Amino acid sequence: MKFLTIIGVIRLLAIFVAVLAVKVTAKDINENLVTADSVRTATFESEFPEKPLQLVRPDVDHKRLVIVEENVKLLHRLVGPVATVAVVGKFHSGKSFLMNQLMGKSNGFGVGPDVRPKTMGIWMWGKPTKYTLDSGLKTWIVFLDTEGFAANNVSENYDAKIFAVSTLLSSFLLYNSVKIIDQSDIDYLELLARRTQLFALRSQMSRKKWTNEFNKDLLSFPPLIWIVQDFVQSTLEESPKQWLHRLMGSHTRENDLYEISLKDIFKSVDCHTLFLPAVKKHLLNDLSLAKESDLTEEYIFEKKELINKLKRGIVPKEKNTNPITGIELAALLEILVNAANDGSLADIPNRWDAFVARLQETAIEDCLKFYEADMNVLIIDEYDNNAINILKFDEWHIQSQERSIQLLKQLLHGLEDPLTKGLHDLSHKITIHFERTRDINEKKIKLKCSQSLHELEIKSEQRIRAIQLPVQTSHLITQAKEILKDIKSDYINQVKDLVDSSTMELYLETLTKAVKNQVSSIQLENNRAIEEFFDRQIQESIGKFDSVSQSDYSRVKPRKPTLLRRIFEESNIQALDMFNNNCQQYTSESIYESKLALLKIKLNEKILSLEKQNELIAKTYIQNESNRLVDEFRSQTGTSFIPLPVNNTELESRIKLEVSKSIRDYSDLLTEYSTYQTYDDMFVKFKENLVEICDQRRNENVKAFTKEVETPLKTSKKIISLSHHKYTTVFSFKQFMHSVCLLHLDEGKPKYWSLKLKSEIIDEFISSDKQLLELIESKSGLYSSIIGFFQWILWILNLG
Repeated sequence: MKFLTIIGVIRLLAIFVAVLAVKVTAKDINENLVTADSVRTATFESEFPEKPLQLVRPDVDHKRLVIVEENVKLLHRLVGPVATVAVVGKFHSGKSFLMNQLMGKSNGFGVGPDVRPKTMGIWMWGKPTKYTLDSGLKTWIVFLDTEGFAANNVSENYDAKIFAVSTLLSSFLLYNSVKIIDQSDIDYLELLARRTQLFALRSQMSRKKWTNEFNKDLLSFPPLIWIVQDFVQSTLEESPKQWLHRLMGSHTRENDLYEISLKDIFKSVDCHTLFLPAVKKHLLNDLSLAKESDLTEEYIFEKKELINKLKRGIVPKEKNTNPITGIELAALLEILVNAANDGSLADIPNRWDAFVARLQETAIEDCLKFYEADMNVLIIDEYDNNAINILKFDEWHIQSQERSIQLLKQLLHGLEDPLTKGLHDLSHKITIHFERTRDINEKKIKLKCSQSLHELEIKSEQRIRAIQLPVQTSHLITQAKEILKDIKSDYINQVKDLVDSSTMELYLETLTKAVKNQVSSIQLENNRAIEEFFDRQIQESIGKFDSVSQSDYSRVKPRKPTLLRRIFEESNIQALDMFNNNCQQYTSESIYESKLALLKIKLNEKILSLEKQNELIAKTYIQNESNRLVDEFRSQTGTSFIPLPVNNTELESRIKLEVSKSIRDYSDLLTEYSTYQTYDDMFVKFKENLVEICDQRRNENVKAFTKEVETPLKTSKKIISLSHHKYTTVFSFKQFMHSVCLLHLDEGKPKYWSLKLKSEIIDEFISSDKQLLELIESKSGLYSSIIGFFQWILWILNLG
């Protein structure tokens, strides 16, 4: 019994130890999991650098926005909801310092101590902040610092792009200003907001910008907080938000129907003021030097209120009711930058352009009215709408126009481009009005004068047409001047009582133009007649060239190039002299030089054509002579002059002698045509033909020697035919054939022939005998080739 009790106690102790071990193990596992999660979080956050990173930069011209891809890719690492806080405002208004304070960093975004802008494009703090919203949602907060507005080297359109991208990207937008909110600040923010609203609407309507995964509802406006830094005034009993809303409600514009619409554009509009951050001059000059202990108590308190306001109000942008992630935020940034660059903002005029355009328009209208009123003083008041002296009418117009232009210069003083365009537009409008009224006045005068003009025009044309053509242009002009003088005198006598002297001059000018047109017409006819005369002289001069040069395209023997050039020079001189002599009376005409140049071109073309023709004749001649010399060489080396067979040395000597003679004959006969390419080409072919004939003569000599030893070779053939079965390879059989033939050629006269000659005779004999070739062919085959190869090797090594 006691034994059983002891066993029970032991079992209980074992169970207790096991339970304790399980607890300890679970605790360790839980601690390890917590540690691993902390390591993962630390590793994840270490991927983001603690420094500002540029997301968007300006291009070289500071007009377009360029995405910095490597920095935007960091946003892809943000898993879970992402909210964005962006600050915008004029340059050097303290935006970067404000963002550093909101992030709790004394040395964050760059703060510039001088007057030059520090931030370019859009920057984010490299390491986002993790924050739990009041709803319990854990959210990444991305802080964005932006390039300031109204910098000297930046256009308002570029500022609008920065504002539009920052606004539509933000979950909360901070608009930063300094000291006070005035009417111009509200105007500027209103203009930027309206441009951004129009930009968002245009971008949403452009379907091509969106992918299937992207939701256009992301282009919504965030809540707005207007930050007024360095604010030392009092808003009395109003809160900053009430103060701002009152300013917007009491805003005065030239157009009474216009109302500020910031409250309708943004989800909400709030205002927050911040006291001076420091009071020491060197800190205010460069706030990047200010520590937390250097900040004023009022600034710290109001800053904390702003941070709490942001924490209470910030929510991530949503896509299909779900908070956006870092990847979607990056995609939204890319779409906004591309849309801003594609021109959606470019065609919206800025405030200054709109004002200048309106000023220019009203100034032109007022100056045109002034001109019309001034002209009516002359037309209506002085002449009661009757005809006016043209000179006086023009003088009055010039005075009125000058006064109108001077008035426009005063209205648009200092606006160079609008003034230039305004002067152009005003001058155009004045010209239209002037030409219309002047045309009416002229019609009143022309009604009385047109008939006289018409009759005198007919009279002048009859006299001009009576001139015999062709005639020298100077003589034609002299006669035309006399006719014009008579016609003008007649016209003055007919209408001098109808118009004053200035108007008379205008009508005389019209008459002069009419007569000049007639003269121009007869001049064209005269020019054609003169040109035809020149063309005939050109043809006659070319004929002279042909007769002197004795051009004959049917010539058989070519002319020597040197002689041909002398003939062409003489023919060319005589042709040009003939042309100059025949055309001497028209050398002062404008087309004389061009016709002379044309003749020279035609003569040059004829010379080139004749030279080419002569070269073709020379080609045929050289070819014929070359063939003749080849035939002569063939004859001089034939059996009539060199009986075969003959000793090789003697044969080579005779051949070499004849080759030298033939080449010398070719050169002596045709060297004068060596300037032609044909000469060289035919000379190469001529020498090739000689080489070919020489080879032929050598072969013929071998055949002649072969014929001399026909009897011993036939005896050798019989022996070869009887013994061919003893040899199984082509190599051994040929060796046998050569040895038999050499043996029979080693007697009588062939005994003293050279071994080379004997070998050539044997090769000629074998290659010309059909039966021996058939025997050689019977020895061919794979086996014969292999065995023959080894036999050849042994023969080479002198071992066979």
